[in-house]
Amino acid sequence: MNTEGFQRKLTAILSADVVGYSRLMGQDEEATVRTLNKYKEIIFGHIERHNGRLVDSPGDNILAEFTSVVDAVRCGVQIQEDLKEHNDELPPGKKMEFRIGINTGDIIQDGDRIYGDGVNVAARIESLADPGGICISRTAYDQVKSKINIDYEYLGEYEVKNIKEPVRVYRIRMKPEAATAIVKEKKAMLMTWQRIALSIVVIFVLAAVAIWYFSFRQPVISDIEEAPKTIAVLPFVDLSPDKDQEYFVDGLSEEILNSLTQIPDLTVIARTSSFSFKGTKKKVQEIANELGVENILEGSVRKAGTALRVTAQLVSGINGSHLWSKTYDRELKDIFAVQEDIAKAVADELKETFGIDRSLRQLGGTDNLEAYELYLIAKGQYNDLFSKTFFSFSDKKWYHALELIDAIIALDPEYALAWALKARIHFSISIFGPSNFAAAEQDAGLHAALRAVELEPNLPEAYVSLGIGRIARGELVEAELAYRKALELTTEPLSGKEYSIATFYLSVGNFKRANELFEEMRQNDPLNEEVRSNYFLSFVYLDDIKRAEEEYKRGKDLFGDQWSFGNLYITGLRLGKGGVVSPDAIVFSDSIFDAAKEHLNSPEEGLAELRRIYSNNGNLTSAKFIEISVWAAYFGDPEFAMDALKKAIRINATVLYAVWSPVTQETRHLPRFKEFIKEIGLVDYWNKFGWPDLCRPLGDGDFECD
Repeated sequence: MNTEGFQRKLTAILSADVVGYSRLMGQDEEATVRTLNKYKEIIFGHIERHNGRLVDSPGDNILAEFTSVVDAVRCGVQIQEDLKEHNDELPPGKKMEFRIGINTGDIIQDGDRIYGDGVNVAARIESLADPGGICISRTAYDQVKSKINIDYEYLGEYEVKNIKEPVRVYRIRMKPEAATAIVKEKKAMLMTWQRIALSIVVIFVLAAVAIWYFSFRQPVISDIEEAPKTIAVLPFVDLSPDKDQEYFVDGLSEEILNSLTQIPDLTVIARTSSFSFKGTKKKVQEIANELGVENILEGSVRKAGTALRVTAQLVSGINGSHLWSKTYDRELKDIFAVQEDIAKAVADELKETFGIDRSLRQLGGTDNLEAYELYLIAKGQYNDLFSKTFFSFSDKKWYHALELIDAIIALDPEYALAWALKARIHFSISIFGPSNFAAAEQDAGLHAALRAVELEPNLPEAYVSLGIGRIARGELVEAELAYRKALELTTEPLSGKEYSIATFYLSVGNFKRANELFEEMRQNDPLNEEVRSNYFLSFVYLDDIKRAEEEYKRGKDLFGDQWSFGNLYITGLRLGKGGVVSPDAIVFSDSIFDAAKEHLNSPEEGLAELRRIYSNNGNLTSAKFIEISVWAAYFGDPEFAMDALKKAIRINATVLYAVWSPVTQETRHLPRFKEFIKEIGLVDYWNKFGWPDLCRPLGDGDFECD
């Protein structure tokens, strides 16, 4: 950021957000919003009374600044004490608890907004606070430790994303006596005779209550429903002698996670989010806070030949205490039983009915242990490759994954899950690989998906794969039907595993439906980068730019500068706003973007460079041709942009969503655009399933798009 002309100042920053907000929204959106608005009014009032300024309050987040860190801490304590009283009136599962982080540091002020490390540190240490609690930085602690009569607990040094030096963090002990000084300021001291009288009354009341409790009390039956249980499964640790079983161990962890999703009333965080903490040094409470869950399942696997030792332990995400642990010494042939035993033990500990249906858990599975073991490894390789290959394709690794999946199918030709995974691998190569691979890979993938459906007609994964294959070939009506079937059969909450369904609705112009699906996926898979980026993109397409900017900021806070798709989409949004974009606004980097960025102020030179790339690299991926289209539109050549769009979609129609980008609006007004949209069957799709917001029929087969 160019800070010339901006105001720098030293200030105290208070950052707050709701613990488990996604879970609350998933249970009852209207009640959650009402409670949030009520609590925000309370918080805003305290900020004003303590001489603070509200900076921003998007969603469940609140950011405020104070000239005095003493005022900020007093404000934080008052907020938590006040909200606790209100929460005590709510039933379990409906309570809304905030975490608060306070820091003092140098910031940059730009109008009403503030930026800088001081803000970032406050937001990061907020995540370390307990529900209803407050954490403060060392710089804040040094200024308030002798000025406010509050108990503090030193939590240690923490590495903070994008901050070079570790941050020392202190927790404020939120106890009735914790805010003695503040209480004294609010209330006058009782006179001595009043306190004596009050003490006598209290003694009599307590005595009466004790007599009733031990002599006459009847059992109380509560009609308040228990709060739904929430859990995240961390990837188990590989303790094998040669440390060479990582994919197997990851796969086993995921299968245990899948077993837990079959437990009624248990909310399980999706794999991508929980596995993002693989190898982390964070404490269980930190992870639980970030994911908004009450419980964490972790463990280890030691595999030597066919011998297995699986250790699992259930840990409270609230206080870090161990709720249950067990070690299983089994043979590989007993792996299915081990997975089920762990899931049932967790369910029993959480006091929920478990009733795991083996037929459901093994839908599309195999009884061949060798095939199953290889499948766990293949799935781990696929997940690893898929997360790293968006912008760097490696032929060798993908084809090695194909060889492995073919070996699995040779062991059990009726393994439906393996066929569905084979389809996904072929489709991934068709998307990320050079365009001369695309058609053959799509054909192979479609064959595999159809085989999976044939083997197990009730397997959701098979229909997700089939949907990808259909849209890749531009078969939009058939893709809709496949995805509808997948949603119909899916019994667990949607997550990043199904995100291709939501991107399909972006492609056909049904932005509201896409946004709804991404919202559900975001709640259940909050740390999935692809879900977050497409959720942000859906607001761009809905023309809700303010919300889009908010979601981009949240994504950046979570994933930092390496959020590839987020950076790509925000750059596209900025290119579509009109006028000359500054180099600082181009936050996405690859060969095409870097080449075009050099000609921001010289459109003709930029177009010449793009045409050179377009002509000399006919084997580019469909995604690269989309990038050329975006820049051609920005440089003012909608015809060239249309050429690149058509080429990209004909290679692989999964990139069809790019036609709705703000920067390509002029391209959508070309007669050629109408012809192409009809050619690929999009008008037929709209006539069957409904027209999108950006396009409308005009009669006689004609239509127009904004």
